Amino acid sequence: MVFAVAGAREQPGLTPSAPMRLAALGAARTVSLELDGLWVPEESVVLRMPQEEFARVDLPRAANASPAVFGVAGAALELVARSPEGEETARVLRERLDAVRRDSYELADHPVPHACVPERLAVKTRAYDVLRAATTAAIVAGGGRAMALDSRAQRLAREGMFLLVQGQTAEARRTHLAHLGSPASG
Repeated sequence: MVFAVAGAREQPGLTPSAPMRLAALGAARTVSLELDGLWVPEESVVLRMPQEEFARVDLPRAANASPAVFGVAGAALELVARSPEGEETARVLRERLDAVRRDSYELADHPVPHACVPERLAVKTRAYDVLRAATTAAIVAGGGRAMALDSRAQRLAREGMFLLVQGQTAEARRTHLAHLGSPASG
């Protein structure tokens, strides 16, 4: 693998699409890039590494739950807790969130980076379960007004959806999809 820096502009070998219409992060003006014959000078190369070696380094890191998952879930639970009928749901989901965050941080702090990858992926999947439940609860607690694109609950649900795909590896997707298809997740 080669990691290099290239100017964020159309140039020979690099053609951006028009800004994409995304369900989340629309303000980021995300584009897709077509690379065909892009040349970068040697001083723009940041790293060269065999793909297998990169995967060994990246897998343990990518197997950890993102702290953003806990932040978005926590913000959604604050909305749920403000709803009189949502206080108990928020309390129960907060306990689940705190437990999975604790488990996630313990595994992330493990002194051997390659240790516990299956456990890390399982905890990441549990974190996504709590995220999904928390953002869904915020939508339910908000009722019809939560369907407005400027609703905070709606924004948190879209941010949660983005976090489901952000930085995912093939192994993380396989683990997550297997979990979603298991009777225990239903």
